[in-house]
Amino acid sequence: MAAADHSVSVIIPLYNGARYIQEALDSVFAQVLPAAEVIVVDDGSTDDGPDIVRRCSATHKLTLLHKENGGQSSARNFGIRHARGSLIALLDQDDIWYPNHLSELIGPFLTTEHRKIGWTYSNLDEIGADGRLHTRAALNLGSAEHPKLDLYKCLQEDMFILPSASLILRSAFEAVGGFDERLSGYEDDDLFVRLFVAGYHNIYFEEPLGQWRVYTGSSSFSARMATSRMIYARKLLDAFPDQPTFGRFYGRELLAPRFLRQVAETARDALRRGDLVTTETCLVDMEFLERQIAPEPMPYPLREELLVTAIIPLHNGGPVVREALRSILRQTRTVDEIIVVDDGSTDDGPAIVQEMAASDPRLRLIRRPFGGQASARNAGVEHAHGDLIAFLDQDDIWYVNHLEVLLGPFPDERPMELGWTYGDVDEIASDGSMLIRSYLGGQPGPHPKRDLFHCLRNDMNVFPSASLISRKAYLAVGGCDERLAAYEDDDLFVRLFQAGYENIHIPDPVCAWRRERSAGPDDAGRAASRRQYMRKLMQRFPDAPEAGRFFVRDLIAPRFFPGVLSDTRKAIESGTAEQQQEAIATLRLISGYLPPRRRTMLRMTLLPALRHPVLARAIMRYRIMLYNLSRWFF
Repeated sequence: MAAADHSVSVIIPLYNGARYIQEALDSVFAQVLPAAEVIVVDDGSTDDGPDIVRRCSATHKLTLLHKENGGQSSARNFGIRHARGSLIALLDQDDIWYPNHLSELIGPFLTTEHRKIGWTYSNLDEIGADGRLHTRAALNLGSAEHPKLDLYKCLQEDMFILPSASLILRSAFEAVGGFDERLSGYEDDDLFVRLFVAGYHNIYFEEPLGQWRVYTGSSSFSARMATSRMIYARKLLDAFPDQPTFGRFYGRELLAPRFLRQVAETARDALRRGDLVTTETCLVDMEFLERQIAPEPMPYPLREELLVTAIIPLHNGGPVVREALRSILRQTRTVDEIIVVDDGSTDDGPAIVQEMAASDPRLRLIRRPFGGQASARNAGVEHAHGDLIAFLDQDDIWYVNHLEVLLGPFPDERPMELGWTYGDVDEIASDGSMLIRSYLGGQPGPHPKRDLFHCLRNDMNVFPSASLISRKAYLAVGGCDERLAAYEDDDLFVRLFQAGYENIHIPDPVCAWRRERSAGPDDAGRAASRRQYMRKLMQRFPDAPEAGRFFVRDLIAPRFFPGVLSDTRKAIESGTAEQQQEAIATLRLISGYLPPRRRTMLRMTLLPALRHPVLARAIMRYRIMLYNLSRWFF
């Protein structure tokens, strides 16, 4: 095409753009090289933007077209269908051209070349809503390469060719079908990929020739962007299927990882804004994209950035819950979602949470009848969206680096799936004063957990407030056992270990732990839970003499005997008749796993004596004797 045959049509889509349209038009009419025509397409505006354009048309050659709202792609196509120029210059309503924009971009089209140039484009300066400069030559900060010379690069990352910075050959535009009107985001990326694949060349100008306005109200942040992104992603996956025969894996290695990163970022942003609808859509999209990368689940995450949900079970925790929440809010690694489960509180704890939630959209309060801490934790996880669950009991306090430290190992590739990480704790008194530094150092049992025998021989000593747990793993093992009012955490981590999940221990304290709880089971409730948990372990890990493994005899019974003996004493001293009978029955059960001589002595002396209330109470007063008895029997 000869130079004389070229003319430029400027197309500006307008939708509620009254705030900026005058600046955009002024930049068009200030061009060193005037356009042959300027067309503004009113895409169903409800503000006075069209009136501003009409007033401008009184002094400038300008055409205003109207249509029902159909989105930016539809408006651009509509305007181009009404245009006469051989070159199309697009300008978004909130962007601005420098005076040499058209004169520079048209240059390559006016030279005699054998190559068919489909478009030219330039760098841009980024400005904010107020027009102040944020970044010079903004495209230099990204990783995208310019000009476009490699299809792999075009698919691996966003093209970063802004319509406002481009000049497009009309015949090329029409040859590839124009903008895809299903897209309300990524329509420009889609167009330029199709132009590239169709064989059209492109020329890039390093010098910024315009200003790109980026702000939260711009189309770059529209609510439809997430939906449009996935339409585009699926379109590319269909257009560029993997070709194992040729060693080309467009979807697995280029497209799915690219869009997975972007969808994860959108999910995090939506979650932190309290937009759960968008978050849930993104979670479905992430699952789809992960299947494109690995059809079978991998033992490690397929993305670097993982979502974290903090969960606090709350029951009459008014005096302490504010401090607990503040410890979450000041984390060096920001929490993406915070769920407080009000477990039937009768104090002002829920009101405190609601007050704090008013200024932080990440924070939600879920109210339910009292069901216990295990039930409250499960309810929190049911409402969670994070990949990882960070529990915090209402009495405890996270240190500022809690999440940063515990999250560190999760993104790493590994042969076994990581189920949880956990750290040490410092024990503090009810008033917050320090009692014991690095509490786990003085407790039995190794860390991390490496064999089932140690998990059964001693308490796990994995504190929920000091752990970070894979939500997938938590759900896979059934969460906390809601029958347990105590030992529910011990039970959970035993099941996670037995299910084959890896665990990593951080030797440093990551939180402060209060042994004196503001809520929790009383002595009778804890004793009942201990008995139930012991029986559960006995049923799950029976002795196997044929294999030479005596889980109950050598591990479970010795571990629980001192506690059962102590529970029996308390039941006899102050418990109900039913509690006394249950305690004695449990003592009789565990005595069956004593060595023969000791079992006989217990059943011939202590157990018969406990049938007589007066004698039983007299015996149980001598605590030191019972302590020595428990040590002697095991």
